[in-house]
Amino acid sequence: MSRPSAIVTGGASNIGWAVVRQLSATHHVCVADIARPAEPLPPGCTYLQCDVTDPAQVRAAVEAARQLGPLQSVVHSAAITQPAVPIVSLAMSDWRRVIEINLTGAFVLCQAAAPAMQRPGGAIVLISSRAGKTGAAALNVSERGTKAHYCASKAGVISLAKSLALELAREGVRVNAVAPGSIEGAMIPREQWNALASRIPLGRLGHADEVAKAVRFLCSSEADYITGHVLDVNGGTLMD
Repeated sequence: MSRPSAIVTGGASNIGWAVVRQLSATHHVCVADIARPAEPLPPGCTYLQCDVTDPAQVRAAVEAARQLGPLQSVVHSAAITQPAVPIVSLAMSDWRRVIEINLTGAFVLCQAAAPAMQRPGGAIVLISSRAGKTGAAALNVSERGTKAHYCASKAGVISLAKSLALELAREGVRVNAVAPGSIEGAMIPREQWNALASRIPLGRLGHADEVAKAVRFLCSSEADYITGHVLDVNGGTLMD
């Protein structure tokens, strides 16, 4: 049997790059991102420039992954955030940009990849956020306004994962989400790390590899009976 393939959007940096490294041990991985990774690709992996807001580019990336092997794992990690502002000051262009990449990008990827996936045994993992479950309460930004667009986009990702999990369950394709908390290097300025760590029960920020290991688990046969789930990777800051 040929080695399976995977596609990781936003795979060139941070959490996405960590996911690529983890999955490359068992998959041929198509790294789909606007920018190339700063480090050399793991053996058996390929890079394709891809804007997740462009359905044609996403379809091309899915096809590139299929050329590497049976498409088993699909991960949406592409995301952006922006400074917190009061909602009355939030520009419509900023709202649309965050929603388009974080949420619509996930939809575009799932729509393109789902018909092409291995059945049974396919797995989709969407990267959400603790903020997608708690809103601005997770971000400690109330004095500066909120990141309403970011929080809404990540909440939408969770709902999308659950909806698609139900839709694809009969076909043997599992869909889950991972909700990271405060992760080093992932959209958090270094000068905020110590203050954030003091509020985390485990006493530190998480590492991208720790999120990636959760993604790898959900993509593996060890998670064959898990679908429609949101796996928290947050050091204990949210226990629900």
